[in-house]
Amino acid sequence: MNGYGKPHVVAVPFPALGHAIPLLDFARLLASHGLTVSYVTTPANVPRLQQQIANAISSRLDVRLVVLPTPAIEGLAEGLESFDQVHPEQFALVFQLAFKLEHAFNRWLLTQFEKENQQGTGPPVCILHDVLLKWKMVVPEERNIPRVVFSTYGAFGLSVLHSAWLSAARNAVEKEGESIVLRLGLPNALRLHKNEIDPFLFDPLRMEYMNGLQSVVQSHGMVLNTLEQLESEHLQHWRNVKGKKVWSIGPVFPPNAFDGSVKVSARGKMADISEEELLKWLDSQSPSSVVYISFGSQAYLSQDQCKALASGLEASGQPFVWSIKICPKIEPMTSERALDVGQAYLPEGFQERTKNRGLVTWGWLPQLLLLSHPSVGAFMSHCGWNSMLESVTLGVPMIMWPMNADQHFNSKLAVKLGIGVQVCEHSTGIPDKERVKNVVRLVLTENDGKEMRSSAAKLKEMARKSVACGGSSFANLQDFLSEIHRLHIARMAVVCAGSSKVQIQDGFHSEFLKLGISEAT
Repeated sequence: MNGYGKPHVVAVPFPALGHAIPLLDFARLLASHGLTVSYVTTPANVPRLQQQIANAISSRLDVRLVVLPTPAIEGLAEGLESFDQVHPEQFALVFQLAFKLEHAFNRWLLTQFEKENQQGTGPPVCILHDVLLKWKMVVPEERNIPRVVFSTYGAFGLSVLHSAWLSAARNAVEKEGESIVLRLGLPNALRLHKNEIDPFLFDPLRMEYMNGLQSVVQSHGMVLNTLEQLESEHLQHWRNVKGKKVWSIGPVFPPNAFDGSVKVSARGKMADISEEELLKWLDSQSPSSVVYISFGSQAYLSQDQCKALASGLEASGQPFVWSIKICPKIEPMTSERALDVGQAYLPEGFQERTKNRGLVTWGWLPQLLLLSHPSVGAFMSHCGWNSMLESVTLGVPMIMWPMNADQHFNSKLAVKLGIGVQVCEHSTGIPDKERVKNVVRLVLTENDGKEMRSSAAKLKEMARKSVACGGSSFANLQDFLSEIHRLHIARMAVVCAGSSKVQIQDGFHSEFLKLGISEAT
């Protein structure tokens, strides 16, 4: 069998764990349906994704790792290739790294066309790339390879982000007192208080990258890790804007996410606690009594924020699991142990006073395992889309501290869905001790919390049905797979006809008729 035996898709994430992990989950899903998927990354990110890749290979899924050489970026130390590895002030350098990777990607892509008459993987029929990846895609265009955007934002959050960037570029932001009104690129005008808009959205230095969202409209299609019933209005809005396919295929999680057998090694980095120790502690707690606290891979709390939050948690009297991440320094770390540094982030004696009901770790925790455990009754989160979708999928109410980007918009959606209450806001906000205490108790012990858990349970069932046979996400996935197979047949037609002039595009139906080839897969 030559390289055209099955469709070959290339998946290109943005260099950030919150972007890389969901796309890798989707790559595994595509491979489980018989596709070959080349997953593109960089050397320093390989160890952080290695377990997921190994799991795919052990499952005999055709996921192939493509490791591109890392371009040198002035001001960015060697080995730092992802948002979660650098200080927030260096995020712009990671954007530069992502931009410069295109040259190495084009060189690799050209080699794929040298394999046309060899066994193994043939040239790709589709480039599946992250929504933030602002590449010119010169080689895919020259070779008539369609590109499909993979969004790590929800449909609502993406719509608001797009509207903010579009409005800023056209000087169309309307101001009303301490609020702004966005109209461009939205199904309905949206009023946002100034506190709900991250200043970076209008930062001229970042507009060049953020305007890359315009390329979404020009793509062959878009895949979103969401479900139809959750964001139907804004999904339909994107379909109207694009005039092309928009597939909602979420939630995209490891296969065992719905059956309660999630393991620490399922996705992401290695945990800072053993599975045995973590489960032993969780099993010792009462059902729905624990608040799990984590703010994703890119948000870091200051010492003052941590101490204020700790005081509120202690005052609540409720059990908690808290993943604290120390913000990376711009200069290389000294030989100080991270734990010694971390002690400065908590009130004196806090861990001793809460040792019987609190578990503090300094780094990564297996979030799916925690949210799927019956003792966890609330999730304090920055409300990043991945975390929100995990909370929805596993039926856990949210205590929200939105900080930047789409997180304020996601928190508004969670309130609308009846599963969230806000405790603080902004990356510089300092939580009030009494507010933390009262919100934690409300969600875990009061009637309002029971109502939130009831709403979350309904969403969990909705998410489960969406990916099951007959569900909306299942149907959209099948349609996406059909589209990939149609693109594959079209490329085979080019080879069979011995001509490179047959175009692979939205309107390639007539080319099938000319060649006498059926579109049936």
